[in-house]
Amino acid sequence: MARVRAGDERAFELLYDRYRARIGVYVQALLHDHARAEDVAQEAFLSAFRRLRETDQPIHFKPWIYQIAKNACIDELRRRSRGTREVSLEVGGDAWPPGRLLLSPALSPHRAVEEKQRIEDLRGAFRGLSESHHRILVLRELEGLSYNQIGDRLGLTRQVVESTLFRARRRLSEEFADLESGRRCGRVQQWIGDAQGGAAAALSARERRQFARHLGHCRGCRVALHRAGIDPAALGAAPARPKSPAGERSAIGFGRVQIERDPPA
Repeated sequence: MARVRAGDERAFELLYDRYRARIGVYVQALLHDHARAEDVAQEAFLSAFRRLRETDQPIHFKPWIYQIAKNACIDELRRRSRGTREVSLEVGGDAWPPGRLLLSPALSPHRAVEEKQRIEDLRGAFRGLSESHHRILVLRELEGLSYNQIGDRLGLTRQVVESTLFRARRRLSEEFADLESGRRCGRVQQWIGDAQGGAAAALSARERRQFARHLGHCRGCRVALHRAGIDPAALGAAPARPKSPAGERSAIGFGRVQIERDPPA
């Protein structure tokens, strides 16, 4: 746990590998829904990962993760009783009011604009994933395949599917938080300002890819780059993602996120 708090993400994967089977059985016993239990268990671990980074108080991991899992199950059962799904983009957080559907027709114009921006941020976060993470999330959330079906499709064991999906969801959560909070814009525009003044630090290959993807997503940063007279080619090109087939109704879910996109008329 000390390694997790020091920024070692692999250390948390060790905790996940150690407890995921037991937490999965526990959640299944509470929900009696195998398919949903798999995702709720992962949501519990993602919530634990985030909370570990937010506090330095002593935590005994085993009873703590069980309590988080129990709370996640209670939330799931409450959503069932309301007949709808929450749309919180932050697992265990309060970014969205519970029980309200995304882009509800009752939203005020101001709230509609805010939620539209959050959808754009989520799409931008998806563009920040690796191809393998993007693919496994699409198979799970878009196509609705079970863990075993994903394993058959990709030639992976169930254990590898669980671990990869957990890492993909964690990465998506981090990408979204970076975009939604404005931290990514801040870093990009700081670099643009430094470059304009001739003092920009050299970017790593990962940073170039990250910034290039962000520029494809963020109009404000593209405008800042243009005004600074910097060639976008200096940051490389953002990889294109395949589009859904025409006429197909698609949905992308992440934890309690559900975004639906109607086919073009």
